[in-house]
Amino acid sequence: MPLVRRYESLLLKKSVALSQPYAHRMSQSLALKLQLLSSLRWINKFSVLDEIALLEKSPTSRPTGTKAAEKFRGPILGRFWHKHYYDSRHLAQNFHNKWFGDYALKHGLFKEKLREILRAEVDDTDMEKYRLVIANRISHTIVYDGIESRRNRGALTGEWLIYYVHNELNYYLDLADHKEIKDPEKLFDRLRDGCEWEFPFAFE
Repeated sequence: MPLVRRYESLLLKKSVALSQPYAHRMSQSLALKLQLLSSLRWINKFSVLDEIALLEKSPTSRPTGTKAAEKFRGPILGRFWHKHYYDSRHLAQNFHNKWFGDYALKHGLFKEKLREILRAEVDDTDMEKYRLVIANRISHTIVYDGIESRRNRGALTGEWLIYYVHNELNYYLDLADHKEIKDPEKLFDRLRDGCEWEFPFAFE
């Protein structure tokens, strides 16, 4: 790659990563994707940057409430790691997992929570006010408290930040969603096409 293009690539990465020390270990592909998706308001890039800060053990990092980083399994992707990042568009999936996932259905968590709300003391002399209070309690408890309980357990799910560990340093390659794991070869090829020219050691 010509020197000018490498310099432009580094400037882009520093800009997206807010000049953090890991900027040169972020692929150009990831930097471009974060800039594009953020400008389209498809994701908040800080959802991803906050996860990177945690992985980098940055002194300014803060808990995100997402699942812990894991290594992929299998011969094709087994060299890479993934870390969940959570954004507002993942709220529905987390809501579903909290109240209607296998564990929740087996233990009747949603029904039990509704009973708890309806059993709570509320002034029912004014039926209109009563309905409003109950509706507010249900929406707050089911949505907000439900998501917060998953956050506090470090169980928030979303999509993936994929990275490679080399000489005890993380190299941040790209984003991926859960559907892509169904075709690991296709995902591997996408990662290689986008990142091998920068980080060849990740694909040796």
